[in-house]
Amino acid sequence: MITKLNIKGFKGFAQLELPKLSRITLLGGRNNVGKTSVLEALFMFHDRLNPQMILRQFAWRGVGSIAFDPDSMWAPVFYDYDIHKKIVISAVVDGNEEKMTIAFNSHYTPTSIQANSVKPGTKPMQIRTDQKPEPSFALHIVYDSKEMKNQTVHLLMGLEGLGVHVEKVSMKQRRASFLGARVPINPSEDAQKFGQLDILGKQEKIVDFLRIIEPDLKSLSSVAMGDSSLIHGDIGLSRKIPVAYMGDGVARLLSIILAIATSQNGMVFIDECENGIHYSAMPKVWEAIAKAAREFDCQVIGTTHSYECLEAAYRGMTGDLASDFSYVRLDRTDRGTTAQSFDHELLKVAIETNMEVR
Repeated sequence: MITKLNIKGFKGFAQLELPKLSRITLLGGRNNVGKTSVLEALFMFHDRLNPQMILRQFAWRGVGSIAFDPDSMWAPVFYDYDIHKKIVISAVVDGNEEKMTIAFNSHYTPTSIQANSVKPGTKPMQIRTDQKPEPSFALHIVYDSKEMKNQTVHLLMGLEGLGVHVEKVSMKQRRASFLGARVPINPSEDAQKFGQLDILGKQEKIVDFLRIIEPDLKSLSSVAMGDSSLIHGDIGLSRKIPVAYMGDGVARLLSIILAIATSQNGMVFIDECENGIHYSAMPKVWEAIAKAAREFDCQVIGTTHSYECLEAAYRGMTGDLASDFSYVRLDRTDRGTTAQSFDHELLKVAIETNMEVR
């Protein structure tokens, strides 16, 4: 679990330190303060060896396509669009510090040479004996930890698109899921995740968490519908019905619980947690999320600009769940972006005294 985070040179952050992260952490603050950017930085920290590690961030924000050049594709993730400065993301993970450094190189020479057909469409492929590697734009990504030093990956922009050259990486890969605010629920993907859990005999646990907001739910099953599958639920009617028909709140919670269950020992990032859920159901939703996170040993970090969502998280995580929750408010000042942390008890005082904490 990540308990501390420091971001330098990423998007709108010259430098940002989050001194305390919990199993369930909610990020708040005004619009455009950088809440989503924190989630993107954390996901990128986990999304190693993936050529889509930066492209995905555009998709999550609703951008369908971009120009294939460094200024359009990579510069936006650097602070002040300055691609010649470094991005450094460091985190305390399970008590040990890990660091990720990203630097741009405009003349990286890969260790491979591309083969081409002598004539278009001919086979087999041939390679010229006097051919040399073509320099390309690249991002050098270096991971460091106490046990592993200089674990290096190169994200390349080449003739055939984006690629990854792995120089030396043996660091542990952690599972992570990102639920974007602009990305609609994909019922087919959820059905696939449910099927994976069903094979492992964990389907009843998913049902138990959903019963927190839908007490009439008896069971779930994945049903093939043409080329895809949909999750159906039994709520005591004459037949099972698609979960989507039970309401946005149930479908949204199911998607979150499935992300947590399939990211065991990893992380789930939820942008704008309140989306698709009525405020009256939010306390029970947070209770279900917190219990699922404990069950599957998963860390959940979300964002909100809704006071109702924040208050619901406080009220939904009581008793022994209270120690799993913290709230971090981001503020932008003349000195940059700052973070103020609230544990469950401090948030209680803030809410009861009507202190502005959003």
